[in-house]
Parts: sequence; C-alpha cells; structure tokens
Amino acid sequence: MSIRLSEFGNGDTDFLVRLLCGEHWPYHSGAGFTETEVRSRIESGFYTNPGTKTFIISDENGDSIGYIRLFDLGSDPDSSETPLFDIRFREADRGKGKGKAAVKALVHYVFTNYPNKNRLEATTRHDNTGMRAVLKHCGFAKEAHYRQAWPDKSGVMVDCVGYGILRADWERGTTTPVHWQDGDKQ
Repeated sequence: MSIRLSEFGNGDTDFLVRLLCGEHWPYHSGAGFTETEVRSRIESGFYTNPGTKTFIISDENGDSIGYIRLFDLGSDPDSSETPLFDIRFREADRGKGKGKAAVKALVHYVFTNYPNKNRLEATTRHDNTGMRAVLKHCGFAKEAHYRQAWPDKSGVMVDCVGYGILRADWERGTTTPVHWQDGDKQ
C-alpha cells in the first residue's frame, strides 16, 4: 500500500474543510464541525504550531484521502513530551489497509525526526475495532483501559483504550508486552 504524508499547507484548507465537515465520524466526539469552525481552527493554529503538525494523507494516485494531526510534540525540538495523534480518512478509503500504512509512516516520521521522543501514544474508543487492529498491527501495545472516559455523540460516556509504541520496539521491530501485575498476589 503506497501512501504519502505531506505537511498541511494553505492549499490544503479546502480539502480539510470538506473532510471534517462532509464525512461521518462514528468514533470521534469532535465531529459535526461547521466550515466556519474548521476555518477558524486553521487560522488559530490548531493544526499547525510549534507543538502540532498536521499531514494530509494521499494515496498512490496523489488523491488526498485523509489527515493526521500530530500533537503534544512540545514547544521545541528538544522537548521530551510524548506526542499523540488523530487520524481520519474519507469513508470511501476506510478498511482498505491505508490506516496501517499511514500510521507506520507517522511512527517513522516521529522517530526519525524527533530523536528525543521515546514513545508515541494513541487513544481510541473501545469499540473502534478497526483502529485498535491498526495500532496493534503497527507495533503499539495496549497500555490502558479508561472506563466511561470518552463521550459519544449523545454525551454518553463510553470506555476508551490507550496504546503506545516505544522507540526501542520500533527500532527492533518488536512489541514489548505490558506487565499488568500491580504486585497483587494471584
């Protein structure tokens, strides 16, 4: 699967507006944006600032099919803050392996461009099995389960899960399992 990540620029504004306003986001609480809201977020630096980078995901034909917002990078290149990301695809491009390719490209980007970053994190709703499979496939380990921590569209709190990938695991091509014992005797 061939995809390309390119940093968000002014020429991508209309695509991002169409993507966020025109697609269905069943697992995102931040859904249902208006064009005015998205354009205001772009102008305010929500998608691009010293601690945030946004990438447009393109397919092998060069068509824009999604975006990744990488955030919590820290205020300077030497920050040890742990970044997270939000990834979204057009509905027509979901479930076709493109998420795996995009997440792998993002992990490579973070660990090759930010030598001080030891890990990358992701959270998703517990019932977003597609995203959970992508994260596992890309070497992320489940590290947390947060009960009733993510509001769905109607405001009902649902569980979410946290995943992380360590630089050392990425370099070795392994996934270190989480030691879940808290010292409790079983």
